[in-house]
Amino acid sequence: MKTMIAASALAAALAVSAPAAAQRSSVGGNADCKLRIDTSASNWVIQGYDPFGNNAPGATFDLVFSNDGRGNCEFDPVFLVDAEPFGLSTAGQQRRVPYTLQDQFSNSNATPISGRTIQRATNRPVVVTAGGQQLVRYQLAVSEDAIASDGLFTQRVMVLAEGRDRNQTLAARPLVLGINVLPSAALGLSGAYRRNGSQAVVDLGELSEGVAQAPLQLRVASTRAYRLEFTSKNAGLLKLGDSGWSIPYQIGVGDSMLPLAGVARYSSTGTDPTRDSLPLRFAIGSVAGKRAGLYSDIITVSIAPK
Repeated sequence: MKTMIAASALAAALAVSAPAAAQRSSVGGNADCKLRIDTSASNWVIQGYDPFGNNAPGATFDLVFSNDGRGNCEFDPVFLVDAEPFGLSTAGQQRRVPYTLQDQFSNSNATPISGRTIQRATNRPVVVTAGGQQLVRYQLAVSEDAIASDGLFTQRVMVLAEGRDRNQTLAARPLVLGINVLPSAALGLSGAYRRNGSQAVVDLGELSEGVAQAPLQLRVASTRAYRLEFTSKNAGLLKLGDSGWSIPYQIGVGDSMLPLAGVARYSSTGTDPTRDSLPLRFAIGSVAGKRAGLYSDIITVSIAPK
């Protein structure tokens, strides 16, 4: 006797938009070097990251350094954390998410992990000629393992154009670094089953009234508390092909036994990110007087974060 379970995952979406208008710094320097820092957005936010998807949490952003003076500007871009510990954070959580900021112009690490970018004499300086511009691109990346919950995680920083002697700031502007993590959840199955295409096939053995001996666990990963829905193609009946013969059954999830006449629902408790392994059981109804043969049903399991 076989019953087939098809698992699917549904993720709710939460988008946070960042301003797209060009942002400018104040002009700094002297008569020979008048530098300003432009960027397309003051919020450098990795948008719409799904922790259970296939994309790494990263994005590139640009700074444009413009020189309105009569001489060259030579400097190092430096990032400073603005009066808070290093790491991205969200409201209501003390835990901070580390990140890296890679300067692709000089191929150097610009991450202000100790409060400011560590400048090295070997770094390639930025040189902007009189009336000229120079684009400097940065790769913002967050470790996948550091992300457990959803939400908008940010950090305020200040970017400086620091003279090579480090005694002069030629220009400065504030930025917000961040990542917007979507509410998301994923399903998996482990135990006594086999694959048939996209379906997991569970063999319940010779049917008898009671709980079938088919050890299974539904593995759940979610950025917050979650809801499960179970839908039976035959409304809670194991059917013998196209005949009129059937055997009722229910599904047990964790400590709950769920009837399948309609959509069966299971909700986790709490609000924290979670990874659960829920025992699955199949409680078979009366088989007395039933015709011999192969009885089956298809259950579709869906999940969504609360």
